[in-house]
Amino acid sequence: MSTRDSRDEAAPPEDWEAPRERWLSTAVRPAFGPRSVLLEVVARLLIPAILTFSVFLLVSGHDRPGGGFAGGLVASMAYVLRYIAGGRHELAAGLPMRPNGLLALGLFLACATAVFPLLLGGPILEVHSFYAVLPVFGEVKFASYLVFESGVFLIVVGLVLSVVASLGARMEAEEEEARAEKARERVRRPRFTGGGGA
Repeated sequence: MSTRDSRDEAAPPEDWEAPRERWLSTAVRPAFGPRSVLLEVVARLLIPAILTFSVFLLVSGHDRPGGGFAGGLVASMAYVLRYIAGGRHELAAGLPMRPNGLLALGLFLACATAVFPLLLGGPILEVHSFYAVLPVFGEVKFASYLVFESGVFLIVVGLVLSVVASLGARMEAEEEEARAEKARERVRRPRFTGGGGA
């Protein structure tokens, strides 16, 4: 066996560095340029950490810095990153429901938490709390303000994503128009064939 043959056997196949699967869930090309593998990898790695941190801010925010508003903004940034990496199709694939649905659900939770104490004869937004013993965490306090903060969280996420979707849809439409215009220009432009002859 020659040295060249042994080198060919040891060399990796030509497409060894190509990804075996998509990093994000949709295969649609985003409107703002070609898909970036680096951005997709970063988005896939960072989004779960960002969403986990947003839930931490939501849960710990009543008596510490954070809360529904701060947690909602952080969660919105995770979805904005997903939108930048994959476009509106990727954003739609990652959302549990439409932004308007998130807004409506958040508003319902916040209003129900505010009004429910009135039905029991208490003041508006009265806090009710109780304790439970969980297997791993031990004694945990649950309070009604967490439901209110969850409503604020969903309102903020829904509002930011509504703005992103509406602004992004217009920008994507303009990008599609520019691409179509370039394609028409290429078709209309006569090809130069080098003629000769003296």
